Amino acid sequence: MNEEQLKEFLSQKCLLNIATITSDGYPHVVPVWFDYEGKDFLVSTAKKSKKARNLAKISRVGFSIAEQGLPYDAVVGYGDVAITDDIDGALLLKLAKKYLPPEKVERYWKELMDDNGERVVIRITPRWMKSWADRSELAKS
Repeated sequence: MNEEQLKEFLSQKCLLNIATITSDGYPHVVPVWFDYEGKDFLVSTAKKSKKARNLAKISRVGFSIAEQGLPYDAVVGYGDVAITDDIDGALLLKLAKKYLPPEKVERYWKELMDDNGERVVIRITPRWMKSWADRSELAKS
């Protein structure tokens, strides 16, 4: 994918699968909503979530994003992470607006803000990333 295709692909409602490392050395892989800002991926999560706790110890992730079905467009990579507080849930609200129907956004946002307590932003800065767009004849049929 060229840069324009990449930005278009990443603006869709695809899920970002991130892999963190647990305290016993195993991968922990979870699908998450994300925003793509500049060259970084932004993820909102509860401060007490497993992924946030893992990243507080080892601040590196692997990630992948792929479309369901054909054409099979994808992005894979790995990168470094910075975690910052998201006290007012601004990123969570932005992601809810991206992924949910408008009538469900506020309720979803309020429920997560009430249930999960403190929220953080996981900023993934890719060290290596590869993308591709399947434009084969098979994908077009």
